[in-house]
Amino acid sequence: MQSKRSRKRWLLLLAFWLGVGVLGAVRESRIAPEMAWAGSYEAGLAQASQLGKPLLLSVHTPGCGWCQKLDAETFTDPKVIELSRRYVCVRLDSDVDTAIVERYHVLDYPTTIFADSQGKELARLPGYIPPDRFAQALRLALEAAGAKRP
Repeated sequence: MQSKRSRKRWLLLLAFWLGVGVLGAVRESRIAPEMAWAGSYEAGLAQASQLGKPLLLSVHTPGCGWCQKLDAETFTDPKVIELSRRYVCVRLDSDVDTAIVERYHVLDYPTTIFADSQGKELARLPGYIPPDRFAQALRLALEAAGAKRP
């Protein structure tokens, strides 16, 4: 009899801690939303064309400290995330997406390229850009792309 009670207590305790972990994960995802990145350049271009949204291409290279800083500080900023929803965002790796990096003549890392829904470059931002300036650039690029406000 004692072992059944003991087992039930352990199961209840385990269920409780699992529930706390799940709730914590859900809470964290609501507190820190992330930018939505397309799976590939081709998928992003197709989505941009279909939805009539401009592209935001973020070109990184492995081991780049400024690229990591852009990810950690700028791409986690709530204003940047909110404005990024009006784009189709694509992350490009210079070692993997070599043809696309060459197509856009990227020489500096990180580089952010704003393009229309067909992939035609509208503007570019070389280097790290702090969140407030990046949010302003997102607004200006939307105007240049002729994007309508939601």
